Amino acid sequence: MTPDSESIVRKRLEKMFGTQLPKRKLVIGYDSDGFPKLHEFDLVSKDLGILGEIKSCRVNDASFKGSLNDCFYLSRIKAKRKMMVLTNKDFCDYFKKKSDGLISEEIEVILVKV
Repeated sequence: MTPDSESIVRKRLEKMFGTQLPKRKLVIGYDSDGFPKLHEFDLVSKDLGILGEIKSCRVNDASFKGSLNDCFYLSRIKAKRKMMVLTNKDFCDYFKKKSDGLISEEIEVILVKV
């Protein structure tokens, strides 16, 4: 994904939700020594009420696996609203169909065209 695409999506969602949604590293777990495992999420509201990842992908197995992995990270954090934001309609349709039953029902898969 180009930085411009991510910026466009972020600005649209910030306008829609009325809050800033910067990138932010959050703790998604701890290793056996008690050290935190971090992941940088693409969209994080200040109050952690909104959490999301942005993906611009083509329809292929590698893109599916990468997006599925991001859904795993989303499932590790408590938030009122969790989103997998996809910018390609074909991939969005593919991901929704193929991930049905695999990702948490808390995660919304949404399309934001760029």
